[in-house]
Amino acid sequence: MEPRFVEKVDLSEVIFTRFQPGDDLFSVLTQTVKDQGWERAVIVSGIGSLCDCVFVAPKDDFTIPVQPAENLNKVELKGPFELMSIEGNIVPQHGEFGPLKEDDPVLHVHCLLSAGAEGLVYGGHMISAKVFTTTEIFIANVKNSKVLKKHSEVTNLNEMRADII
Repeated sequence: MEPRFVEKVDLSEVIFTRFQPGDDLFSVLTQTVKDQGWERAVIVSGIGSLCDCVFVAPKDDFTIPVQPAENLNKVELKGPFELMSIEGNIVPQHGEFGPLKEDDPVLHVHCLLSAGAEGLVYGGHMISAKVFTTTEIFIANVKNSKVLKKHSEVTNLNEMRADII
């Protein structure tokens, strides 16, 4: 079992950024963090509109260790949607995991979207999206952290670890 950890970090450096229509949310988030020279970041909040959203969600018979093809549904939603809430983190990869290589930034993003006259709400673990009209996000640099993402033998997912040197 991977160890639990607690880290005291500094989030005093925050940027506010606006994304443009058609931007790939994940690649622009990653580039924005890289352009700041940050290795780790947290998405503090955001609003705007998105389309072409893809989420992963656990199936009813979800088991651990996770077998993505058997345990996870890919949910694709066209939109457009109002982005009601977004949060997440960006942490460097340790080792290789799927297409990720050493030091690649790993995005872990959750959000809530609304759509339609009925105000239906969708949400969860987002893996891709495009900006529809605009998206405005506060992002904070995570200073004084040594956390990395690493493949877990227990869950078969990419998990945060603070014990890797």
